[in-house]
Amino acid sequence: MSSDLPFRYDPAHCALVVVDVQNDFCDPQGSAATGGADLAMVSAMVPRLEELIAAARAAGVPVVFVRTEHDPGNDSFAWVNRRLEEPRAEVPQRTTRTGSWGAEFFRLAPLPGEPVVTKHRYSAFAGTSLDLTLRTLGVSSVLVCGVATEVCVESTIRDGLFAEYLVTAVDDCCATYDAAAHAASLRAVATHFGVVTDSGRIAARWAQLPAGRDSVTRTSAEDRIDGRV
Repeated sequence: MSSDLPFRYDPAHCALVVVDVQNDFCDPQGSAATGGADLAMVSAMVPRLEELIAAARAAGVPVVFVRTEHDPGNDSFAWVNRRLEEPRAEVPQRTTRTGSWGAEFFRLAPLPGEPVVTKHRYSAFAGTSLDLTLRTLGVSSVLVCGVATEVCVESTIRDGLFAEYLVTAVDDCCATYDAAAHAASLRAVATHFGVVTDSGRIAARWAQLPAGRDSVTRTSAEDRIDGRV
C-alpha cells in the first residue's frame, strides 16, 4: 500500500458506509419531497456519490449500504412521539415503510455480496449488525456519506466514534434539505467527532494505488501504527 496514503483512507482499514439513499428521502415522489422538503442538495449529491462508490469498488474498499425501515414492530411509543410535546397512542407514519417503494434504494444498488444493514433509528449503529459487519471486514475507519447530513449521517458518525472507529464525513457526498443545517452539522463533526473531507481528495488517492489487486490485505490498526506490518 502507498506509504503516503493516510491511514483512515487506506483500503486495508476503511469502509464506505452509505446511509439512507432511499426513495422516500431522495426521489421527487418520496415522502420527504411531497412533504415539502427541498431536494436540490440531494439531487446534486447523488451523482458524486455514485462516482465515489465506483472509486471505492475499484480500490477494493468495502461498500456497506444502510437503509431505514419502519413498521409496527419497531415503531415504539417513544419513537413515534419523539417530536410531540403531548404523546399520543397512535401517530401516523408513512416514511420508509418496510417493503414499500419508499424504502427501496434510490439510484444506487448493492452488488452481490456487498453488505446491506437495515436500521430503525437515526444511527446506523443503533440496534443493527453494522458493528459486527465492519469488524468482520477488518475495518477500523469508516467514511460516512448519504442523507440526511444532520440526522442519520451525523448520528452514525457520532456512534461510530463511540464504537471506537475513526470516522470521516465525506462532505460533498452528504446532503440534506437545508444548506445551513448541512454546514452546521459538518462543523460539529470537524470540531468534535472526526475528519471532514471531500470525495475528490479520497478518490484521487485511491486512484494512485497499484492496479490489478485482486484483494486487500487487512491488518489491525495497532499493527499498522506500531509498525509491525
